[in-house]
Amino acid sequence: MSFAMNAFNSLFRWILVLEVLMMPVLCQGEESVITVCQEEDNDLRVDCLLEPRPNYHTDYEFSMSKGQKEIIINTNISGIMPEPKFRHNTFVTELEPFGFRLTIMSFTITENTTFICKVTKIQKTLFVELDSIEPCSAISVFLLGYPWLNLLVPLCIIQLWETF
Repeated sequence: MSFAMNAFNSLFRWILVLEVLMMPVLCQGEESVITVCQEEDNDLRVDCLLEPRPNYHTDYEFSMSKGQKEIIINTNISGIMPEPKFRHNTFVTELEPFGFRLTIMSFTITENTTFICKVTKIQKTLFVELDSIEPCSAISVFLLGYPWLNLLVPLCIIQLWETF
């Protein structure tokens, strides 16, 4: 094969790999404001990418619903207490440019569960079926946290294309 054909095949493979790795990011829409995944160390991670309202103190609340009962997992709203079993095994970190990540240590869901995220009076929910929880992908999570990296992919493709 010629050099051009080898280079084209190599370019095609890289584009395919990037697209597969970025699929969760590129397909992110209204339904993926909340993502739930299981980490390798068995921690459950819930990312809530709601943008807070301007000129408000940013309050957050993570909860889950099994049937008719809503259970508070973690919150920074004064006067609201999380369920006792979640008081010492959860933590929340702020994401850039906006959003919050809840980590529940050594936790797996045992039945179909609805996760609820509230940020400054905006609420979103995500229904998770017991057998459908995905492992956390480092690449996807990294790109979700830094959406401007998505802009670099077309630049890389253009640069590779110009080498032909």
